Amino acid sequence: MIQSKDQLSVNVTFIIAVLLAVFILALMLTIYFSSRKAKNKNIIFWDSMAKRVFMNLFIFLLTGGIFCMILYYYGIYFLIVSAMLIFYGLGLINVSKFTVKEVAQLGVLEISLGIFAAFVTVYPLLIWTVGFGILHLIYGIYVYLKYERA
Repeated sequence: MIQSKDQLSVNVTFIIAVLLAVFILALMLTIYFSSRKAKNKNIIFWDSMAKRVFMNLFIFLLTGGIFCMILYYYGIYFLIVSAMLIFYGLGLINVSKFTVKEVAQLGVLEISLGIFAAFVTVYPLLIWTVGFGILHLIYGIYVYLKYERA
């Protein structure tokens, strides 16, 4: 079934809205759980290190977001997921100097998946889910078992 350009635009707009909603929810949960953990350990949540991590990640996320909007504007939908994963991975590698080394490894995986997504454009939402969902779950479990549980 062939979709009209208006139908495709509505579908892409809906997907982007869902992606933004997931991002905002993830950001809110990150802030909540991180601040709660900092409070339990009697440390300051928003210290100079947290500000550096935020700024070093935000630069890549903002740049990637603007680039994705440009891709959307020109109708290059098939590269949006790839760009999201690549810019996010670059941001993770950049902030890994302030956090645990596994963040850089997650960044490399995100970039690799983004490059894969640029070639395999058939299932963009599935690839996005793997990159921002499954990889984060695996990473979170691994880091929890390595650092928190001990």
